[in-house]
Amino acid sequence: MRRKYRVGLWLGAMLFYMASCTTSPGGDVSTEPTDVGAAKTLAPTALVGTWRGVIPCADCPGINYSLSLSENNTFAETLMYQDRDVQPYTRTGTWRIADSTLELLGDSGNGGISRFSLAPQGELNMLDPEGKPFATSLAPMYRLRRDTALIEDNAALWDKRRERGIDFVATGNEPGWVLEIDLEDSIRFRTLPSESIHIVTAVPAPAEKGNTTTYSATSAAGELQVEILEQPCEDTMSGKISSYLVRVKANSMAFSGCGTYLNSK
Repeated sequence: MRRKYRVGLWLGAMLFYMASCTTSPGGDVSTEPTDVGAAKTLAPTALVGTWRGVIPCADCPGINYSLSLSENNTFAETLMYQDRDVQPYTRTGTWRIADSTLELLGDSGNGGISRFSLAPQGELNMLDPEGKPFATSLAPMYRLRRDTALIEDNAALWDKRRERGIDFVATGNEPGWVLEIDLEDSIRFRTLPSESIHIVTAVPAPAEKGNTTTYSATSAAGELQVEILEQPCEDTMSGKISSYLVRVKANSMAFSGCGTYLNSK
């Protein structure tokens, strides 16, 4: 019942741009560009990343909208209602370029097709259900900008981690913690600044299910379980958006934060 309510809530809020199309992502849909000319307007590699905006809401100040496009032609979009006591909703599926337009195809039973055009200034414009630009006074609000916050402030720090062989880094707040994964060697988790918990283990074989990768290990310092979910994550202090939500259980204590791969995954 809760899933039906959340899907209905999402459909109600996003009706303005969801297309009434019966194409199924599991059918003959190709995630490759469907026309050569499209590449001149929408280059697939140029679209990879996270795009954000605040779109109109009928009964709230606005909806924080985040769209992450991955290199493997999958996407995750998250809606967070402002001043509303409802959980954020995330939809996943595949994306493609068709007729110079970015199309999002929701997973089976998870919405239809939504479309975007690329504005001259490098922004994504939401299109209406017919694939046309919005013609109302609210049209400027249907615009997404690339999230430059994904660029690390301290590039030298990331370079040092790469030199150490670190492949994935995650952090969290209240309490502070940091997770570093060297896929060929070890997983290191510690709380900050006290390091009351400091666990280092060899990298176990991952368990993968859907968009979630889980590592479970035990060392002399305790038990460690790491869940990496491929979905947009907002840092609770800086507001920066990362591509992965990370949940950690260390010695029966639960932690949550955001992470990123330092090299292409």
